[in-house]
Amino acid sequence: MNINMSDFFKNNISSGSQTTDVNVSENVSHEPSGSNNAAQAAGIKILNSLMSGDTFTGYVSQLNGNNAYITMNNGAQIQAKLMQGALINIGQNVTFMVEDNSDNKISIKPFLANEQQAVLIDKALEAAGLGATDDNINIVKELLGLGMPVDAQTLGNMVKYSMKFPEASLNTVANLMRLEIPVNEQNIREFQMYVQFNGHIENLLSDMENGIVNDLLKNNQDIMDFQNVITGMYEGLDGEEVSSSAAGDVLSQQTIDELNNMLSDSGVKLNNDIAETSVKELINQLVENNSLNSHNFQKIINSGSFREILHAVINDTMKLTPKDIQEGEEAVSSYYKRIRKNVVNIENSLKSAGNSAPELSKSLSDIKSNIDFMNDLNKNMTYFQMPLKFSESEGNGELYVFTNKKNLTGKTDNISAMLHLDMDNLKSMDIYVNLSGGNNVSTNFVLETEELLDFVYQHIDRLNARLEKLGYNTHFEMKVAADSSDRLDFVKDFIEAEARPAAGGQYIFDAKA
Repeated sequence: MNINMSDFFKNNISSGSQTTDVNVSENVSHEPSGSNNAAQAAGIKILNSLMSGDTFTGYVSQLNGNNAYITMNNGAQIQAKLMQGALINIGQNVTFMVEDNSDNKISIKPFLANEQQAVLIDKALEAAGLGATDDNINIVKELLGLGMPVDAQTLGNMVKYSMKFPEASLNTVANLMRLEIPVNEQNIREFQMYVQFNGHIENLLSDMENGIVNDLLKNNQDIMDFQNVITGMYEGLDGEEVSSSAAGDVLSQQTIDELNNMLSDSGVKLNNDIAETSVKELINQLVENNSLNSHNFQKIINSGSFREILHAVINDTMKLTPKDIQEGEEAVSSYYKRIRKNVVNIENSLKSAGNSAPELSKSLSDIKSNIDFMNDLNKNMTYFQMPLKFSESEGNGELYVFTNKKNLTGKTDNISAMLHLDMDNLKSMDIYVNLSGGNNVSTNFVLETEELLDFVYQHIDRLNARLEKLGYNTHFEMKVAADSSDRLDFVKDFIEAEARPAAGGQYIFDAKA
C-alpha cells in the first residue's frame, strides 16, 4: 500500500530543546465518543494491533487543551492526551512510535525530524531489498529531498545509475530522473555544464566558427563544398529563406578595404561594390568567380577579413534578433530547429567530402546535445538561451520562467521569470520579473556596478512608459550584486524551485510486498 509520510524535515514539532521526554503523548482514549465514533473505533483497533516500537503516521486534525485528535491516513482517528510540554500544532503530519501497549493503556511518542527520516529510510531500503549502506542511505535522502518516490523501482534505478556513472553527483542523477530526461553521459554532462553556467550556445557557436575556419585551412576543403555549407545555412525551415545582412552594415571598413586589395591583387572583380552586396551573395561571388583559384581563395581564408565574413554568416543564420524574441515562444522554438538543421547540414557536407575534421565535428555534436537537452528541459519548465545580435553589438540571453508546466491546469494569476543578459556594454545583469493579477509587473534589476545602476536609473522611465502603455502597473527595484548569493542558482532556484518540499510537503513510500 502507499503510505504518505509528510513533514519528515519539519523541525518545529517542539520549539524547545526537542528531547523525547518532552514529546510523549499518552493515555490514548479507548472510549469512542461524539460524531466520530466509527473513525475513533477504527483508530483504536489499529493501535491495539501495534506493539512497542511500531510506528504510524497521523495528521493532527484538532487540539483541545491537552487532547490531540490524530487522523490516520486511512481516515481512522484516535484521541491522545499530551504530556506537559509537548508542542504539536494543528495541521502537522507526524510519525508516532508506540512506546507501550499494555494494561489497557497505549503511550505514543512523536518522532523528531531526524528520527522520522531514519524510520522512513529503513523502511524504504527494506522494501526495495537494499542494504542500509552509506551510499544507499544517501540515495534515499536525495530522493526525499526532491519530493520523489522512494519505491523499489526508483531506488533500484538510482542505484543502477550511480554505479554506471560514478562521476555524476546523486543530485544530478535524481534531477534527470525527476524531469524524465534520459540519464546518460551526454545529459549528465549538459546538466553539470548548465549548473556551472558553461553551457551557453553562444560559446558553442564560436567554437563551430573556429572549427569551420580551421577545417578549411588544414584540409583545403573544396571551395564548392564550402559554398554548399553556407547556402544551406541560409535556407530556413519549410523553404523560407533567412535574410542576409548587407556586407556594408556588418563588416568593418578595414575588412572591406583589405578584401578589396586582396581581390585586386588576384585580378578578381565582383559584380557590385562589397559594401552594397549581401554577405551571402559576397561568398557566392567569391566562390563562383573563375579568376579566383584555390590558392588565392586560401589566402582570403587565412585573412582576418574572412573570419569577419564568416562571423557575419553565423550572426545571420544562427542568432536571434530582438524582433525574433518579440514574436514569442514559437519564433524561438523555430530558431532552435533552424540551428539544428544547419548543424546537420554541415555534418552531412563533411561526410560527403570524406572530411573528418574532429574539432569541428565535436563542436557540432555539442550544439546538438545542448539543444536536445534544452528541449527535454522545456517539457517541464520554460528555459531558453538566446544568442542575440543587435545592430551594433552582440550578447547572450537566458530566460527562466519559474513555473512547472506539468502543474499548470489553466491560467495562473502569478508568474515569475528571470532574464539573464550578458551584453557588451551592460555586462552581466539579472532581471527578475513577477506578473500578478494579470497586469501588475514587479521588476528587480541586479547589476554588476554602480555605474550600470546609474545608467539604468536614467532610462527606466522609458521602459515604464512602454509597459504602462500596454496596460501594466509597474514597480521597479534595482541593486548592485554584492556577491554570488545575489545571482541565480540554476539548480536550487530554478530546477528545484518547486521540487524540494517546504514544511508540509509530502513523500510517498511504497511498502508493497
